[in-house]
Formats: sequence, C-alpha cells, structure tokens
Amino acid sequence: MNQIYLEPAALAEMLGRPDVRVVDTRASLADGPGGRDMWAAGHVPGAVHADWIEDWGTTVDGVEGMLPEPEEFAKAMSRLGVGNDTLVVAYDDNSLFTASRLAWALLHHGHQRVAILDGGFPAWQAAGLEVSTDQADSRPEPRDYRPGAPRGMRREMDEVRALLGRDDVTLVDCRMEETFAASEGRIPGANRLPSPSLIGEDGRFRRGEEVARLAADAGVDKDRPAVLYCGGGVSAAAVFIALRDAGFSDLALYDGSWSEWSQHADNPIQRHG
Repeated sequence: MNQIYLEPAALAEMLGRPDVRVVDTRASLADGPGGRDMWAAGHVPGAVHADWIEDWGTTVDGVEGMLPEPEEFAKAMSRLGVGNDTLVVAYDDNSLFTASRLAWALLHHGHQRVAILDGGFPAWQAAGLEVSTDQADSRPEPRDYRPGAPRGMRREMDEVRALLGRDDVTLVDCRMEETFAASEGRIPGANRLPSPSLIGEDGRFRRGEEVARLAADAGVDKDRPAVLYCGGGVSAAAVFIALRDAGFSDLALYDGSWSEWSQHADNPIQRHG
C-alpha cells in the first residue's frame, strides 16, 4: 500500500511534473470566504480548485455533495486535468477534510495514485513554500479519465439499514463533537471516533499504532468490517483514509451520512442520553 500522506517539501519537489495534478479542495460550510476565494487569495503553484459540492458532487433528495455516477465523476476529473495515470495530490485547510473526501472517491473508483498534503495548506504556508495567485491555474488542459469498477468503499442508506443489530460489522460515527452534540443522536449501535481525534498537536494526521489504538478504543477492529459516517461524508472520509493508512482494509463510507439518515422519519435514531 502506497503512503498516502505527503509532506510539503515532497510536494514542492513534484511541482511541474506532467503526471502530477495538485487539487485545492478547500471549502467553507459557514460564513466567510468560500473555497474558490481562498484559492484565488493564494494556492500551491499549479493547483486547480475543485469544490466537493459544486465541481464533483451531486445532490440527491436534498443531500448535497453525494458521489455522482461514475460517468459524471469521470467528466469532473477530466475537467480537472486528471487522467488514469495521474498522481492526484489533494489538500484542504486541515479543518474541513475535503482532500480526504476526494482521495476516498478516487480510491473507490480504483484510482490508486492519490495522496493528501499532510497538514493541508497551513502546513504548506508554515514551511515557507511558494504561494501562487495565478488565475490560469484554474484552466488545466483536460485529460481522458475512465473510472474503474467501484471497489465497494461506498454504502447507501438501505445497506446501512440492513446492518443494524449485526455484530459482524462496526458502525462508526465520525462527526466532530460539536456537530454530534447538536444532533438528535446517532445511528443505533454506532461507536464514536471523531475525526479531529486523528489530528496530532502538530496539525498532522496521526499514524500507525497510534491510530490503531484510537480505533481499538472506539471498538474498531482490523478483523471486522467497519462502515463510517459523519454529517455529510467529509469527516468520515478523513477517518477512512487514516484507518486505511494504518492497515485497516475492510472499510466503507456511508455517503449520505447523518444528513440523509436524519431526514427519513422511518430511520431509527439512538437518542443522546
């Protein structure tokens, strides 16, 4: 398994390579500058911006940012200048983990050449590396991208319903503490592994045995399948990538997550208490 987290200095050495596409996935769910504005104010040289909702996501029954059909995903990747042989290096603001969301989507479609800038754009800036405001970076030359057969890393609501009450699979709620506390509850039986717990004090993702210990404390076992969810499929993607990097292999992400689950009155909810 290739190392998925990339240090800023390592990415700096890759800039300009024709087989590398850097994707700025920064986004905002609150008031303030949007992802495109963040990109325009300064980005990794050559990076194209891609919003997980507007540029490569779709809306299903009011739930934004869902993974589109393979053909639509392929068109989006082609527009970003991603081909089947491209090493995609994604980065975010290290707070809203949209880079992990893109990495998960690519892996689900069989694209193994993917990496995440560890620490995100803040780590790039802290390293004193060049920042660009070149607007031409938003217009990469399109490339032919053809997704492979789905690798079973995505789950839909009906599939999650069928898992309730089973002891041979672990449901994992990855929402941040504030988001979790503000909600009605959780999917019944779900264990908690908040995505921020996988970020160290240095702002980098925890690795290896440290991640395995946190997972074990949350009841996540390497020998048992795990289905991860959060509010909208972003935080759970960060946990997905961290667990995968730590050697967990039987992982899937519930794409609609709590945004979808909570809007269906017939879905059971385990209330806070």
